[in-house]
Amino acid sequence: MRTLVALLLCSFAPALFAAPPATRIDASYDVSTKGVKIAVITEKFVRTGNRYRIESVTKPVGLLALFKPDTLFVVSEGEITAQGLRPQNFIYKRSQDIIKNTEANFDWAQSSLMLSDRYGQRVEPLPEGTQDRLSVMYQFRFESLLRERKDMTINMTNGSKIDTRLYTVHPVQMLEVPLGTLETLYLSTSTQEGSARKNEVWLSVENGNFPCKVVVTDDSGDRLSQDLTALSITQ
Repeated sequence: MRTLVALLLCSFAPALFAAPPATRIDASYDVSTKGVKIAVITEKFVRTGNRYRIESVTKPVGLLALFKPDTLFVVSEGEITAQGLRPQNFIYKRSQDIIKNTEANFDWAQSSLMLSDRYGQRVEPLPEGTQDRLSVMYQFRFESLLRERKDMTINMTNGSKIDTRLYTVHPVQMLEVPLGTLETLYLSTSTQEGSARKNEVWLSVENGNFPCKVVVTDDSGDRLSQDLTALSITQ
């Protein structure tokens, strides 16, 4: 049965997805703030039939590595459906600051989400289409009509809670990142009164809406930028 589902996914992929489901994606990012590189991220996406696994490792560099050598490991596993990624397990784990470790287990049959963090375990309702902090970045590849949309609402969990973000979809624009100059779709959230908090994502059109830049602005206005340095996609 699993083999049959995998064959059907491959056969109908062009009609269902913005880009055919890749069998493997390897990506690397530089993370910087105030113009200073503070970390590097390496990610691996692997599809096996109708299953996927994403692994992300963030390692500090420079002064941050000296004063806070805390490596971050993030894993998302689940199924690939006609609507894209459907997470089942999410793990967020730090090598030193373990009090920040979290985990989420998705029960789609019962529409429930088990969250695990420093405060223990609890179950919350699971909205349809919810992604986790890692899978959400790869779900953009499955949004075939994203270019025609004006906005996009995303439910996402970090293992401690579920956030709902409303992104505005802007016209295609050119963007320069370490990987090169790319044609991108730009998505951004709106700032709230009294806060500078904002999330921005640039998706590389030529690479099937793959995120090539992510900028997170916190309440104080400090910006953390994640820029694509290397990318390999195997169909």
